[in-house]
Amino acid sequence: MATKTNKRINGVKTSTWAMFQGVFFGILGLGVAILHSLRTTVEYTEQTNSVLSGFAFGLATGIVSILVLPLIYFGFGWIIGYVQGFIFNVIAETSGGIVVRIDNE
Repeated sequence: MATKTNKRINGVKTSTWAMFQGVFFGILGLGVAILHSLRTTVEYTEQTNSVLSGFAFGLATGIVSILVLPLIYFGFGWIIGYVQGFIFNVIAETSGGIVVRIDNE
């Protein structure tokens, strides 16, 4: 039979929460960059009336966005996560923390 114990969380390490948020936002940024790359490739193909040149010009700008956009999203996510972690710690410390019930099996 599993015993249940309560543990109290009084805070989190702010930098780990910031890293989590940064990676999450970076993954979102990669998805946005891939969609932007596809859209740009289709637009260039329509404008040039050539699949090969549209593909080349579209991928050139798309590759740059695939490399740069996730880094920008990561940076903003990290900053937002750091602020969230700080605010969480302030609230958790002043309110007595959060109680989590853990099952020991």
